[in-house]
Amino acid sequence: MTRHKQKSRARLLRSLYMWHRWLGLAAAAFVIVLSLSGLLLNHTGELALDSRHVHSRSLLDWYGIRVPGEMRSFPVGADIVTQVGDRIYWNTTQVPQLSARLIGAVNLEDFAAVAIEGELLLFSRSGNLIERLGGAAGVPAGMQAVGVSPGGTLAVHAAHGYYQTDDMFLEWSETGTLDAEWAQAETPPPELRAALEQAWRGAGLSLERVLLDIHSGRILGSWGIYLVDAAAILFLLLAASGIWLWSRRRAGIREHRKRRAANSR
Repeated sequence: MTRHKQKSRARLLRSLYMWHRWLGLAAAAFVIVLSLSGLLLNHTGELALDSRHVHSRSLLDWYGIRVPGEMRSFPVGADIVTQVGDRIYWNTTQVPQLSARLIGAVNLEDFAAVAIEGELLLFSRSGNLIERLGGAAGVPAGMQAVGVSPGGTLAVHAAHGYYQTDDMFLEWSETGTLDAEWAQAETPPPELRAALEQAWRGAGLSLERVLLDIHSGRILGSWGIYLVDAAAILFLLLAASGIWLWSRRRAGIREHRKRRAANSR
């Protein structure tokens, strides 16, 4: 091999070593992110990632999770029942397994009655759901409003007229007209609205989903997927260049040993 070829080969190897080093540094960032997110996802159950929610406003905005503009509240004594989107809250606590339209809520002697489409819900003073009453329990179909009768019992304006029930919700009587104090929807106070916005947004994005999107690159949208694809190609290039450089170095060592053996003769 001539000296010119040796110098050209040496420059090529130095250039490849430099590129290999920079590619390795770039790939290290992807390896760290993928490794950390993968380790956390492997322990989703132990860390309860599916039930822990993100509260970062910027991250929630990035996912497009925004609170519906309209909120309808009904005061029940010192508490407030509010509908936000398809969710119903007792003060700032979401009532589970409810996604129907909120019709109204009134405060009775021993508990609160909350009317949603097709059902009447009875709550304790502490906001615990006591009972759910439907058509089989005599609740009128097509409820449009609820109120409190002069006798302190529940009054309902339904699709086919006005109804009144007894203290135990066992008997329903229909009447042509009914003088009652009907529940009126209100705008929640600013403090409650801010707390409900945080509660609504916070329950919409689990930590597990964020980690899955980081691991797959989907957190950056379609470009994130391409970025992960580019990282995979980068890993392949690193592996190929590493093997090639290793083989060139081995070949150079063998050639050097041959020259030393030839010169020693």
